[in-house]
Amino acid sequence: MIFTIAHLLVAYTILVMPWIGRYKYRKLQRNLAAGHIDARARFYRLTVVQQWSLVLLIVLFARAASLPWRALGLVAPVSWPVTRDLLIMFTIAIMTSVILFRLTGDRFLRRLLKMAGALIPENAVERFWFAAVSLGAGVTEELLFRGFLFWYLGFFFPQLSLVQLIVVSSLLFGFCHVYQGWVGIIGTGVLGAILMWMYLSTESLLLPMTVHALIDLRILAIFTPGRMRSLQCASAQAPEQGIEKADPSLRSG
Repeated sequence: MIFTIAHLLVAYTILVMPWIGRYKYRKLQRNLAAGHIDARARFYRLTVVQQWSLVLLIVLFARAASLPWRALGLVAPVSWPVTRDLLIMFTIAIMTSVILFRLTGDRFLRRLLKMAGALIPENAVERFWFAAVSLGAGVTEELLFRGFLFWYLGFFFPQLSLVQLIVVSSLLFGFCHVYQGWVGIIGTGVLGAILMWMYLSTESLLLPMTVHALIDLRILAIFTPGRMRSLQCASAQAPEQGIEKADPSLRSG
């Protein structure tokens, strides 16, 4: 009976979560276009509640099913030196990407905004809640896709090889970002495989959770309030100067 919960959670993750995510994102776009200035902050707060509710559900399932914490990656890394070295390496890579994005012209950033522009915070309150969502995503998505889903596939489909487990879980992770379009699906799918490699290398979710959160938090360093104002001005001038239009949310309050 308890494993029915696991089946339902996986079915929700595969069949429902991607479409709910796309529906929520499009609703957010409509609300921003309609001038609802608090829409983005409300979206963030609801997301935080949903994130930690999912964490609670997985933890309760693990306890009810008597799963050891190690089965979900909720243990200390097997090697702290390896974890430290990988964290330093990926932190440098993340910081380098921030610098490169800051140095590139607005045209490339507008392409990123067309993928998920409605999610980019524009004021102090939104930036605070975006940070909360980013930290929550690092914990929730890693626990769900690298911890729970990886255990589920290995437990109920033992015929799958390690490579197949990585591919399937990464594809599902990418598909849950369907609201970002095919580029977003492929990009997050590849990221999922990298995060899975971190998990398998350390046998702990600590490193992938940390790196995942840092990747999301870098948005705050790339799209600073000043850069957002610059993009908004460019978007407003687009009809006159032939500049590529950005996400409609850039023109919201």
